[in-house]
Amino acid sequence: MSFIRSKLAAFFTLALLALAPSSTLAQARLEREGVVLYWGLVPAAIVSQKHALDDMHGVVPNDGGQIHHLVAALFNADGKRIEDAVVRAQLNESGIVDGPPKYLTPMSVDGQMTYGQVFSTAKNGPYRFRVLVKLPNRGSEIEFAVSAWSPHREVR
Repeated sequence: MSFIRSKLAAFFTLALLALAPSSTLAQARLEREGVVLYWGLVPAAIVSQKHALDDMHGVVPNDGGQIHHLVAALFNADGKRIEDAVVRAQLNESGIVDGPPKYLTPMSVDGQMTYGQVFSTAKNGPYRFRVLVKLPNRGSEIEFAVSAWSPHREVR
């Protein structure tokens, strides 16, 4: 079981690196109710070098904030990838009114199903994302609490 998980973690890290060759500064693994969420927060400018964000997610915010791409991959606890979920995320920044949750649209990274969306932020962090996962075989959503700092910020 741990071999499968380590392989999944390695794959997801490689997938994030494919999206952002050297700027993946926020990523983690969370598990809840038998579902494993691997997530990453990448500067949208890096992602847009290889992928058309407008095509993947619709309108990209142009409000003067820092634009980040939140990407998520889902797996059952046994290691099987979940490809039929409905995923939403709501950004929370301290002192800023929360916007409504956004759908993380399905996307393919190296032929593997992931979910992603762009978010505009006003500050360098910390950010909290409330990630809601709805699986077809469950009546209620599974909620994950993701905390991150801006991949744009200077590390001192």
